[in-house]
Amino acid sequence: MSQLLAMLRPDFLLHHALYGGVVVGFVCPLVGVYFVLRRLVFWGVALPQVSAAGVAFAFMLQGFGFALFTGGEVAEKHLAIVGAVVFTVSAILLLTYLEQRSGGLSEGRVGTLYALAAAASILFVAWNAQGETEMLSLLKGEIITISESDFHAMLDILLAVCLAMFLFQREFLLVSYDRDMAVTLGRSVVFWDGLLYLLIGVTISLGVMTVGPLVIFGLLVVPPMIALSWARGMQSLSVMASAAGGLSAFAGFYLSYRFDLPLGPLIIAALAVLFGLSSLARAFLPQRTHS
Repeated sequence: MSQLLAMLRPDFLLHHALYGGVVVGFVCPLVGVYFVLRRLVFWGVALPQVSAAGVAFAFMLQGFGFALFTGGEVAEKHLAIVGAVVFTVSAILLLTYLEQRSGGLSEGRVGTLYALAAAASILFVAWNAQGETEMLSLLKGEIITISESDFHAMLDILLAVCLAMFLFQREFLLVSYDRDMAVTLGRSVVFWDGLLYLLIGVTISLGVMTVGPLVIFGLLVVPPMIALSWARGMQSLSVMASAAGGLSAFAGFYLSYRFDLPLGPLIIAALAVLFGLSSLARAFLPQRTHS
């Protein structure tokens, strides 16, 4: 209990890491909901790895002397974010194009993309002339060492994503489920799809750089699956999924701080426990209702 109270104090040493992890936990499920509803769960596996490949590629360019931004370490992180977003959005557009044009086994394409992204990440790291240790740390997520400026920048961007997901929820849902109806109602399918893909790309990219690809996959998929059993509408689905992600991130951080264990696996463990409890409750409640 003393550790929990210490975490909640304003002068807590790792408060930026705590708040950053919880914010990522809240926002990632909002975009993950569309993966689950569109039956694209495997995208949640591949896209974080693609984002990590984008980060590694950006650092490789930095090692070869390519500088899109100036400012030392800050410039490196800006370039890494650009690389992650470009790779992620490009992968989404490619998968969407192949889905519409090719048909066939979509899981096979996603699996191939994941394997290529994983291999590319390793090669980009190996080809980099400098900073291999820093890159590997960044690819695993560096939430514990997040600076105040990075935290505020991430917070501003993710809050903007969160606001956009709620403001344009009707349009995103319409183009996701009934594109013909969207055209009939005068909605630009290309624009709304593009905006949704951009928001997904930004969220995944920042999340991967904050907590790593594995945790982002868990936050994209598991909270929406938990909420899907209880929600009665899109609004409640989004809110419940977001709450489940934020709660799991907080629980994982507390356990990591309490027992001095790695943060990422504990967030995944918290998600698994919450999913198990939700499944048990869902299985028990109907029996109780009929008794």
